[in-house]
Amino acid sequence: MPNAYILDAVKQLWAGNPSRGKILLDLSCGGGQTSRLLAGQGFGVIATDYLPPPPMPNGIRRVAGVDLNAFLPFKSGSFDAVNLIEVIEHIENQPQLIREIGRVLKPEGVVVISTPNVLNVLSRLRFLFTGFLRGRVRPAHYTSAPGQAPNIYLLHFYELYYLFFHYGFEVQELRKTRIKFAPVFFTLLFYPLMWMFSLEAVIRAEKDPTQRGYNWQILRWLLSSPLLLSDNIVVKAKKVRRQ
Repeated sequence: MPNAYILDAVKQLWAGNPSRGKILLDLSCGGGQTSRLLAGQGFGVIATDYLPPPPMPNGIRRVAGVDLNAFLPFKSGSFDAVNLIEVIEHIENQPQLIREIGRVLKPEGVVVISTPNVLNVLSRLRFLFTGFLRGRVRPAHYTSAPGQAPNIYLLHFYELYYLFFHYGFEVQELRKTRIKFAPVFFTLLFYPLMWMFSLEAVIRAEKDPTQRGYNWQILRWLLSSPLLLSDNIVVKAKKVRRQ
């Protein structure tokens, strides 16, 4: 369930998009917070979930039985926008889901995805000392099958960036959510070293000039304040046609 910080970031990202006459698909809507928020911004919202979504106002259409590990039950090019909040880390087949989102979006359509930020500085330090990242701070309970275990498929930003690139999207914006004191402190302490080691490992070690250009783009994102400091990240990407 998204907290107030995530909802605020989602609201800000969608506020920059014209909503009048636009149809938005809110995937795995849960309790319907994001569906109601986006309907209030003027979108025509279709809210889906695996179980029947709760009753909602503002003419929000509800679709039950939507399994995000399978093909989406909608025609290609049906939607102007897609919203996926705190869900992708639960999905086994993430490449297929991104591909399916691209399929159901119209050209120039926009998707917003949020997920726990496993690359913030505190998460990286936690992994160093415990082997566990933010969002999965201890082993999953073995009483839960993979389909029900929370955050079992945590996704790094650069993995999401990679999937977006290969399935026809361009990342436009990255928003932060809640920021605590600890990542700010450790970022101030380690930032110069992070730049130095990243420059060597990500840029200088790459011999292919085309890939080095992509690596520069990724490195700028990886050393941005949302990825270094934020508990969760909210990513906005646009469906584009690459030559």
